[in-house]
Amino acid sequence: MIETTAPSPMSSPVERRITLRLLAYWEKMRGDRAMPTEDDINSAEIRDLWGSCFLVRVSDLDRRDYNYTYLGQEIMEAYRSGLASGDPANMISPNARKLSTGYNKVIITGKPVLEEGEFRNLNNDVVKYRQCLLPLGKGNEVSAVFGGMRFKIFPGDPVQ
Repeated sequence: MIETTAPSPMSSPVERRITLRLLAYWEKMRGDRAMPTEDDINSAEIRDLWGSCFLVRVSDLDRRDYNYTYLGQEIMEAYRSGLASGDPANMISPNARKLSTGYNKVIITGKPVLEEGEFRNLNNDVVKYRQCLLPLGKGNEVSAVFGGMRFKIFPGDPVQ
């Protein structure tokens, strides 16, 4: 996990990395404030990234049955990839509690976090990802974590 206040990548109009593009968008939306609010995020402005984005509210992080406020289609695909039925009932999704280390760092510091890692999906494929976690709120109080994730799937051994 890397805490960052990286220089704005806005100078690179062809930047492809979701982490840097979302960080640049977040910087633009926050202006001279500590962070933008949830209302500042406009999916139309980041349409090509929106399917790889998610939003989790701080007040919901400790709930056992928590669901994301928003979870993009590409992220859902990373978790259900390879399921023959494609049945949403068989889908798993990122568990907010398991990701709480990164979320907690964003909540405590009020700063963006860029990270990478891997997990196994239901088909036992290895999913390697990069993501950014961005604080949203008013003043210095974080009320939500907005982020984006891109991934590559590497076929694994079939689940027995």
